[in-house]
Amino acid sequence: MKEIKIKSFDGTTLTVYDTETGSVNAVLSNGLGGDIRAWSPIIDHFKEKLRFISWDYRGLYKSEKPKSGFYSINHHAKDLETILASLNIQKAVFFGWSMGVQVNFEFYKMHPEKFSALIQINGVSGKPFRKAFHGRFPDLFWKIFFLFMQDGMRCFFPLARVLAKKSILLKIASRLGLFTLSEYKDVAKELVLSWLNLDMKEYVKNFSELGKHDREDVLEKIQVPTLIIYGTRDLFTPAEFAIKMAEKIKNAEIFSVENGSHYTPLEFPNKVNYAIENFLRKNSII
Repeated sequence: MKEIKIKSFDGTTLTVYDTETGSVNAVLSNGLGGDIRAWSPIIDHFKEKLRFISWDYRGLYKSEKPKSGFYSINHHAKDLETILASLNIQKAVFFGWSMGVQVNFEFYKMHPEKFSALIQINGVSGKPFRKAFHGRFPDLFWKIFFLFMQDGMRCFFPLARVLAKKSILLKIASRLGLFTLSEYKDVAKELVLSWLNLDMKEYVKNFSELGKHDREDVLEKIQVPTLIIYGTRDLFTPAEFAIKMAEKIKNAEIFSVENGSHYTPLEFPNKVNYAIENFLRKNSII
């Protein structure tokens, strides 16, 4: 996979990934819980058919921290606008996972003509903190949680890294029913370890801006084939909101993954790939 450095609209240097093979362009908009490796099952399955483009969000992983300090979803969508212009990509299938679902809705608002299809996985259209855990936690909880993430969590990271390297964190999550182990469990471990090396101050800035974003207004305007995939055990973006979202999008298809958590594509790759392949073939995209 080719790595490219692209200067965004405000001078922020972004790290962009391009598989370069495949006759149909596809954009992968990440979640906050992982980089391009979170898409490994989908890339592995479709690499001969789809050319995948993705990027690390500003301030995360291999992309530069913006000097402006701006991390809104609109800024991420503008980053995507710059990337596609730099690569001369006029049209693509847009995949979103978690935060990427909101980035895609924001980008659709800006450039509906660039979408040939939309595939949204484990995400909502906006205000995710009011929907996470079925809305049980008030805004004050999230403010305190962000302060803890930014300044308090780091003291636990050395122990967390040891547990992650030994796959103990994933096993605990599995025992608690928060994650289902699959053949991509090693990828999940790598994602955890990479996340533990992030600058939490920059991460929290992204996370806070995510909570403010809402693109509910764009749902009824979407005119391209749309597939919504959700996991029945996703606590961060619960199934009820995926279903309501799909009901507002014209002719949207919906696919439920039994026992899928927020990391459904890594847990049940065969089911997710089956749903995506059927959707793309039905709409004559592949």
